[in-house]
Amino acid sequence: MFRTANNVFINGGTFTDHHQHNQGTSSSVRGMSIACLRLTLLTSQFIFPAAIDRLMEAASLGALYNSGERFDPPKCHANTRTAVLKNLMDLFIGHFGWDNFVLWLYGPAGAGKSAIAQTLAELWAAKNRLLASFFFSRSDLRRNNEKAFVATLAYQLWLHIHESRPIIEAVINNNPAIFQLNFDTQFRTLFVNTLLQLSRAGRFASGTPFPNLIIVDGLDECNGADIQNTILNTISNALQHHRSALPFRILIASRPKYHLTISFSVAPLHTLTFRLALDDTYRPDNDIKLYLTDSFHDIRKKHIMRAHLPDSWPLEKYIVKLVAQSSGQFIYAATVIRYVSSPQCNPLDRLKVIQGLLPVNDDDRPYAQLDILYINILSGVKDVKAVLRILGVAIVLTKINVKPLAVNNLELFMQLIPGTVQLLLIDLLSVVDASDNNKPIKFLHASFSDFLLDPTRSREIFIDPSKSHKEAAHFCISAIESLDIATPLPKLAYQSLVRHLQLAGHLHDNATLQEKISKVPYVQHWSTYVLTLMDQPLIHYGSLIEDPGMFLEFLQTSEFSQMEELYLHHRGILDQRLRKCLALTPIRPYLAFWTAVCASGILESNQVVSLETFWALSDSLAADLSSSVPGFLFFASFDQSKVGSMRRRPPWYDLYRITGTPYLRMVMEFLNDPSRAGPHTVDQSTYTMAAVFAVEFAVRAWDEAKSPSGKQWSFIWDAFAFMLSKAEYSPELVDTLCKHNLTFNLGRPRPDMRYRVQTLYGAVRNYLLKFKGSIPSPFQITINGTGYSNELLVGCFTAEDLDDCSDWWGTSRVFYVDESILPSDQDTHEPAGK
Repeated sequence: MFRTANNVFINGGTFTDHHQHNQGTSSSVRGMSIACLRLTLLTSQFIFPAAIDRLMEAASLGALYNSGERFDPPKCHANTRTAVLKNLMDLFIGHFGWDNFVLWLYGPAGAGKSAIAQTLAELWAAKNRLLASFFFSRSDLRRNNEKAFVATLAYQLWLHIHESRPIIEAVINNNPAIFQLNFDTQFRTLFVNTLLQLSRAGRFASGTPFPNLIIVDGLDECNGADIQNTILNTISNALQHHRSALPFRILIASRPKYHLTISFSVAPLHTLTFRLALDDTYRPDNDIKLYLTDSFHDIRKKHIMRAHLPDSWPLEKYIVKLVAQSSGQFIYAATVIRYVSSPQCNPLDRLKVIQGLLPVNDDDRPYAQLDILYINILSGVKDVKAVLRILGVAIVLTKINVKPLAVNNLELFMQLIPGTVQLLLIDLLSVVDASDNNKPIKFLHASFSDFLLDPTRSREIFIDPSKSHKEAAHFCISAIESLDIATPLPKLAYQSLVRHLQLAGHLHDNATLQEKISKVPYVQHWSTYVLTLMDQPLIHYGSLIEDPGMFLEFLQTSEFSQMEELYLHHRGILDQRLRKCLALTPIRPYLAFWTAVCASGILESNQVVSLETFWALSDSLAADLSSSVPGFLFFASFDQSKVGSMRRRPPWYDLYRITGTPYLRMVMEFLNDPSRAGPHTVDQSTYTMAAVFAVEFAVRAWDEAKSPSGKQWSFIWDAFAFMLSKAEYSPELVDTLCKHNLTFNLGRPRPDMRYRVQTLYGAVRNYLLKFKGSIPSPFQITINGTGYSNELLVGCFTAEDLDDCSDWWGTSRVFYVDESILPSDQDTHEPAGK
């Protein structure tokens, strides 16, 4: 009966003396029963432990800022987060405003909220101004729920304000089951009522400072959104009804989860709360760089391998890169330092693992802490599959360097109901931001996407990039089919379809995608798509390499099954459009010249063709350049043959670089293939007509359209020589080239001046020998580069004149050349640029 009793005193009572025969009177029995009753009554107060013992048992002392269970808690590195801490100190000292009882410090996961809360708790405790703290933790059963929350606050109130002790103990003694009651009852009777009694007694009315700050960190790590909202609502209701009596401040730190954002945005918390976002306003990159620099310095001074660590390790550029990878979140930098500083490993090698220069050991994961964080965050997502699908498409779009889609356009692209992205990502607000429909999804952690794309880290929630590229390719094809020019989807689709297909991996068994590729109106819709771009100012058409040529080139070289059939199908569509455009263009010498240029490959060695070159080598009487230079030969707009339309002006109005594109290569193949081009095939007669046009241009006098400025002359020299080498007999050509005073009014070619002069002279000489049988004797060509100058200082080309470094525009601008410039060991039949 008394086995567990301590300090039991028996006062009074009647005892019966038993003899050896065990005979006792009835009065003695009654006396012993009374004694037992009295003993029971007198010792009943010892059945329950003392109130403070019960309070400590109900509390979670591991949640205190200075708890031994939280050994080495995260806190701000020296001289970092100074602006945030100063702001918080100023707010709590008095610049806060009496209407703001709560300060909500919020930011993404790993931004350093707990470190700031811990540092602030230590600073405020040193001033004897910290009333209570509670640090929630998802992984601690005593700190991941609300059951011990009120008891922990009440214990610290009991500890720091002595006048509260009898009040709290009385509450516990009067209701021993207080800790089994609901949260609201506990908070009101144990905490709020105690503070109200102290307030009525004048405890907070004097000018003497008293502990007045309560810090609650990681509210989002308390199990259940309903519980988190209950805590907030209970606190706000108490503060709302007792504003003047409770001169306290509460700091609540958490991630900006949707339900918490809503709670802080509605009454009464909305009017009671001051918000402080832990974002780029406080320039976290500077603090992270300081933390990394100091931490690496400590490693160099304290690590067992310090004798082997150079003073310059790591280089500044590597620290800068780590800062960028941190994305403003301290957790990444802290994870790196924790991994690199391990005393059992070489810091040099470990940093190389972080940099990707050494492979990761399966038993030694550098980002283990980050991975746990991300897995915990994703574990709270309801439809993980749908979320990963959205994130996968968003990630691969950025990987191919296209402009990210805004949330509303991403929903259009992925054919989702408006609002779906924000709804599905609502539980990921601590790592991604999709709050603005008009902005792209923002990954708050650069390492989060790295985690998702690494199967060794994310495992079953791994995003396979090849699958995401396949999905994106499906959506691109749908966007090209619908061609909704009121959205940016056609531009995205044309820019990225081929790249997605290239990165989608093996598609031999993907019959659905191959079927969609066979039916996509890529070529048919291209012209309409480009016309929408022409309305945009400063658009650089020449940079649009995502033209039909690129699509056809992919089909021609990929390893799809039945790909040749797909290639021929779409190539046939392109050929049909080219034939239609050529049929609409009047046959003129300048058309022959430009088709010959496209068929010859000359443009491949002349990457820039200037606007003035097109004007010079076209119909000078045409009202619009597009009526004399068929732009569709260079650029896949397909409608440049429409005369006089400024809306459909050719691409060289805005950008002159048109060479080196897959489309131009496809056009060259088309023009040289009679089975494809039919009557428009470039043959010897075409080159002859082009040569006549080129020679007439060369001998034409200088005029405004034939200005010698710019880099056009290298192209003209090459084209002139090539056309002559391909031309058949033409009386016009023979007569012109046989003139005694043959003068070419041409500017200086550059570079390779020596070779171009030799080639041009050789082309003229060889043409005359081939079709006339001889050349005039003596035969020379005068090259006039004076432009508008009337001063002609004539001289013969010398070796120095043929040097690219010489100043050809110096003392003499008119030269003549003869057979002496031809090298004896060079085949002058081969034109330049081949």
